[in-house]
Formats: sequence, C-alpha cells, structure tokens
Amino acid sequence: ETTKMSLACAYSSAFRRLLSASARPSTSSRIRRRPFSVSSSSESSKVNHEGAVKVSHILVDATEPGKALLSEFQTLLDGEAETFEGLATMHSKCPSSSRGGNLGYITRGQTVAEFERVAFSTPINEVAFATTPFGHHLIKVLDAKESGQAVPQMQSIRVDEVKQYVDSESFSEVNLIDCREEHEFAIAKVDGFKLYPLSRAEKWQMTIEMDVDPEKKTIVMCHGGIRSAKVCQMLLSLGFEDVHNVVGGIDAYSSIDKSVPRY
Repeated sequence: ETTKMSLACAYSSAFRRLLSASARPSTSSRIRRRPFSVSSSSESSKVNHEGAVKVSHILVDATEPGKALLSEFQTLLDGEAETFEGLATMHSKCPSSSRGGNLGYITRGQTVAEFERVAFSTPINEVAFATTPFGHHLIKVLDAKESGQAVPQMQSIRVDEVKQYVDSESFSEVNLIDCREEHEFAIAKVDGFKLYPLSRAEKWQMTIEMDVDPEKKTIVMCHGGIRSAKVCQMLLSLGFEDVHNVVGGIDAYSSIDKSVPRY
C-alpha cells in the first residue's frame, strides 16, 4: 500500500522519505482545535469520476489533534480566510507541500483505497476528509478527466528539433527550461534556455507559472536527459500539459552545434 500511495506523488521517492521524516510544526497560535466530522462529503453532492482526477491534499498525523487541526483548516477555507494551497504549503507533512499540496492527476489503483474512494467521489473544487495509513488528509479535487480522455504525459523531443526553435529564435512560441546547476550553465548553454536548477525546485516551482506560460509548449533540458525527465513530471503536476524532455540533453545537443562546449 505504501508503494501505491507513492505513485500519487510527483516524486515517489520523496513520498517514501515522508515515512521516516520528523513532523514539521503544524500548529499556529491563532488556531483553535475543535472536533471534526469525518464525513468526506454529503451524500447528495457525491460524484463518481470515472477517468483521472487532479488532486491536492494536506496531510497531518493520524491523531485526534491532527483531525482537529484539519477541522480548523476547513473553517478557514469555508470563511475564505486562507487558501488551500497556502495551508498545504505551511502545514502538510507530504513533500507535495512545496507545490501547495498538488499531486497532479491520479487514476484508479494508484493510491491507497480510502484516498482513492474520497478523491473519486468528491466534486471538482470541493474539499473532503480521508484517513489512510499515512495520516489524516484534506483532499481537494482540482480537475477531472472523463474515462478515455488523455491525461497529459511527458513527451520526448530530439535535439535537431530543439535546434530548429533556437535557430529561428522562436522563443515566444515555447518555454525553454534548463534544469542543470549554475556551474554547468556557466560552462555550456543554449540560447533561449532559462535556468531552473533541479536542486532549487522547491523554491522556483511555487512561482514558475508567473515566469513562464503553462499553456505553451515547454521543452526541458539537462546534461543527459535524466534530471530533465524529473522536472517534466513536476511541471505536469503543476498543470503544464505540453511538456517535452530533450533526449540526450545538452550533451547530445553539442554534437550538432559545435558552438556549445561538451563537458
């Protein structure tokens, strides 16, 4: 079941690290704790999503204080005193907290049973409660795909195709992202690519949608294609839909553009 739940996160390894991580502070001096109803949603408002759902969640300890904390979060959300994303960022124990709780799209069979049951029976833009082996959750359904409707997936792009964008200087048509480190970028870079180091993803992923357009085609490059694949998955979880990983990375690109040093 741990393996199943990890698939719901953009980083499965990061979610596994959650199991051994120490709890972050999850209380605030202004939050009172009250009893919390465990009903996920009213019977009349339940739905049955048959395709995939895009969800965010807030995870706390599976304790009565944890349940009471979620009750207060629900009150704050109902009164529009806080946003779900803000509460997830500040209080959730899941690594997805760095993305405002966003887990991206999940399909049936990818998560533990109770998380799945609640996520697939909650209307879009509504919040529901669930308890799993990982703890207590507030789950928000952001979007739903009908059965058979394609869920955005990472695509591959060849370096010669990337070079066509670079040579034509069609930078306004696409997002060009380089996820290598600064010292690598100083050695070799391709015109038009903006640096978003994977090592700093926790910082820039909260603001990247203000810097680049999620609706545009997005091309991600690293040295060999491994780190960029991770960033592609992260961008998909943030709502980017047309995401392409450069096969072979800048190492392959340098073989067709001698002005880019190989290292």
